Amino acid sequence: MTDAQHEYVDQVATFFTMVGSARAWAEILGWLMICEPAEQSQAQIAAALSLSAGSVSTQLRTHVSLGLVEQVRVRGDRTQRYRLRSGAWHSVMASELDRIRALGELARDGAAVLPRERPERVTELGDLADFFAREWPPLMERMNAELTKGTP
Repeated sequence: MTDAQHEYVDQVATFFTMVGSARAWAEILGWLMICEPAEQSQAQIAAALSLSAGSVSTQLRTHVSLGLVEQVRVRGDRTQRYRLRSGAWHSVMASELDRIRALGELARDGAAVLPRERPERVTELGDLADFFAREWPPLMERMNAELTKGTP
């Protein structure tokens, strides 16, 4: 791994750990975003990132279960390889609507115990979630239209 690649993997890992992901999970994601070839074995990932085989195996299972990473076979090679799934980022963005709606539900559930002092601690979440729940589907439609403009 070059210094520039290492810096990028570290940048991706720092971002995703700030939102609660495990460091190894985030490093693997960063590496699979930029590695050549795009398909990597567990051993290649572990060597590139100086991670244990067990950690790579565990985190790859999580990536696969989330649909970010897929398992692939290279013809003539029995080694299982992994790559960032095509369309993975689109799926991540599309799934945000579920999280937005869940935040709205949290706010609505909070109405039963709404504090008298500074109720906006709960109501603001509901207002924001409702706004984004309305705006997210048309935004995704615009994104899809933009991405398919150049597609034959």
